Amino acid sequence: VSDGAITNYTTWPSPSHASESLDRIISTCLPMIDGISACGVAFGGVFDFSRQRCVRSMHVSGWEGTDLSSVLQRALGITVVAENDANVAALGEYSLLHGHQDPLLYVTISTGVGAAIVANDQLVRGAHSMSGEIGHLPLGHKKSCNCGQVGCFERAVSGYWLEADHGQPAADVLADPDIHRQWITDIATGLWSACVVLDPAMIVIGGGMSAQGERLLNPLTRALAEKASESERPPPAVRLGDPTGRTLLVGAAILAREVEHGSR
Repeated sequence: VSDGAITNYTTWPSPSHASESLDRIISTCLPMIDGISACGVAFGGVFDFSRQRCVRSMHVSGWEGTDLSSVLQRALGITVVAENDANVAALGEYSLLHGHQDPLLYVTISTGVGAAIVANDQLVRGAHSMSGEIGHLPLGHKKSCNCGQVGCFERAVSGYWLEADHGQPAADVLADPDIHRQWITDIATGLWSACVVLDPAMIVIGGGMSAQGERLLNPLTRALAEKASESERPPPAVRLGDPTGRTLLVGAAILAREVEHGSR
């Protein structure tokens, strides 16, 4: 997977409960594991890497406290290592950039907002495996987030909340130029807060919303450049990641390979 080539993968809608997801993962993977010695798994929520345990999913019930790698190792009979999905995708994007943009801030804008930091070829996980949770930076609005706080970045820009607030698909909501303009402003505000702390060389925007393409990239790049100029700081480079999820698979494969070789 060093060149990012993924030739065979399967997708399905997320089930409503963790047990259904695990059953689907196991039934899908069992026929594929001949000759495979290790597997990487990306979890869409807060994940304790040191204990390989799910802490919380914001959108699917039943994951709390699940020893994800242990469950899958018993079922599949191979080494399994799991990690937060933004961290896994960041590994994939970083590998495709060959480390030329360091540190890298990877931000996924999709159902929620997640982020990960890669510096010197290593994920920055933090003391409790919770580094990069910029989706819950405060933006100053008055809407309650399902994390328990008010005013979160994710609450303003994620697909889940756009649909919940407007009663229609996020893509249709963002077809309105005024809403789209405010959406870009909110994204830039959240990202700039992260930039002030992290000073990334590059921000890669992944997740389903990156399918907006130039309609997202161009105004967001301008907005971040304006904020950088006002603060007399260099702006980060900005690029779009792969919205299909294939980069996530690259990162999961890298994670599995490195754990198997004892380097992560």
